[in-house]
Amino acid sequence: MIRIENITNLLIKHKWLWHIGYWLIYAASRAPVYYITVLYYDPKYLEFMLITEVAFIVLTYTTIRLYKRFCTAEKYHIYIGVGLLVWAIYLFLIISFQKFYLRDIPAIAQADWGDIYLNSIMKYLITFVLLTMAKYFKDNYSAQYYENKRKQFQIQSELQNLKAQISPHFLFNTMNNFYGLAVEKSYKLPELMVRLSDLLRYSLYETNNETVPILSEIAYLKNYMELEKIRLEDTLDFEFNADLQHAHHFEIAPLIFIVFVENAFKHAKNVEDDIVRIKIDLTVSEEGVVSFEVKNNCLLNEKTIDYNAHGIGLENVRKRLNVLYANGLHELNAEKTGNYFDVKLRIDLKKSEKRDPSV
Repeated sequence: MIRIENITNLLIKHKWLWHIGYWLIYAASRAPVYYITVLYYDPKYLEFMLITEVAFIVLTYTTIRLYKRFCTAEKYHIYIGVGLLVWAIYLFLIISFQKFYLRDIPAIAQADWGDIYLNSIMKYLITFVLLTMAKYFKDNYSAQYYENKRKQFQIQSELQNLKAQISPHFLFNTMNNFYGLAVEKSYKLPELMVRLSDLLRYSLYETNNETVPILSEIAYLKNYMELEKIRLEDTLDFEFNADLQHAHHFEIAPLIFIVFVENAFKHAKNVEDDIVRIKIDLTVSEEGVVSFEVKNNCLLNEKTIDYNAHGIGLENVRKRLNVLYANGLHELNAEKTGNYFDVKLRIDLKKSEKRDPSV
């Protein structure tokens, strides 16, 4: 017995099935017309119909593109206006072509152009409305699927996020370093204790929200980096570059970046020379596109990190990205060149707010 969940997954993963279904319904609706045409009309009618079907396919996908461009931006009035204009022009061209192609058939030659247009316009208007409704239903079906998945995953991943980000090993090393600073009566200790407190508070409380201001997420990263610097001290060559002039406009799912930063510090500690080199670049564009790159040195014979398989944190963040920023809203690439790991993550935050499932 086929389960509804399996059908849903099939429709989400294979969007071409929607197109096949649409054209099968269209073909079924046109079959009686073709049947009558073949039996009772001049073969020229059949030729004309087949030629115009190609034009109708182009019109259909032009309408879908207009829908994606304007309706996803909530410019519904522009979509309706432009869409109706395109269909009116299409009908004008089709009737003009009909009068030319079937000019030798008396019934067409004698028919008034305006009468043909007025008799056909309602049929095309209904088709335009039905196509728009089909596209709207398909997009909302997909959007609801991803929304349900996102909510389910949010619940399942909350505990995993906490376990993955603040590991006991990290806290153990940090407290040991705090002890050393306390013995030395270092002036750094109070500030670092505040950073650790902020780090734990953010992980435990602030991340309960579905999204957080991206500046808050970056502040969390900075606290983590400062604490890691204690462990590496003079053996660390660290660079963090951030272009955040547009960041205050956007929010992001919490604890997305930390896995990659934590991984960089973890894998960079085993290097052939004495210096750990880590470079992090983060930019937020005016259009809401986040570009995040982490590069760290490593052993020459160390394998590339598999972000699809290894580690609770890495597996967790991969799944979160696939659910929260699906349909091409993110790109994650990791590669090893020589003795350097390079991880690049790109997220389109502005488009993710719309959650527009592409055709």
